[in-house]
Amino acid sequence: MDKAKFERFSVYNFSIDYPSVCRVEFNPKSRREGGDVVFHFPDKEKVFLSWGDLEKAQKRFATVEEQAEHGVKNISKSGQVKNIERIKKDTIDVNSHKAAYNRIKLNQTAGGFFGGGKSVPHAGYSVHLQCENTSRYFVIYALLSPNAPEDFGDLMQVMIDSFKCHNN
Repeated sequence: MDKAKFERFSVYNFSIDYPSVCRVEFNPKSRREGGDVVFHFPDKEKVFLSWGDLEKAQKRFATVEEQAEHGVKNISKSGQVKNIERIKKDTIDVNSHKAAYNRIKLNQTAGGFFGGGKSVPHAGYSVHLQCENTSRYFVIYALLSPNAPEDFGDLMQVMIDSFKCHNN
């Protein structure tokens, strides 16, 4: 991972570094107020960056931790998800903001004719933060396949550490 080269994605006055091997897919419906971008890795893994109106989020959730908890619960409500387990829950600092970090493991039932109800393990990462400076919330997350590199968490951390939701 230390040999990975990074580039900077920047839009609407926020930015994140991503490995230069990624294909970047910016949702054409995205606006300054809300949207998302996906970083597609050659091995089919994806990291998502979403943003939205902070005021709307604060009406629904009193804290960034509540917002993050809601996100984890939504994953567990999926009909195909079984045995969700939180590996780590933490508060971290991202661009001078308190952010909610979660790492989870889950099993997902493979559907379709060839899936046969087989359980497939996944790891997931998410970081939620609320930025008063830009009046937006941000979520950086990934749900990894069983074939994801073992050091993907380190790569994810580099991306999180590089995130700038506003200029200091």
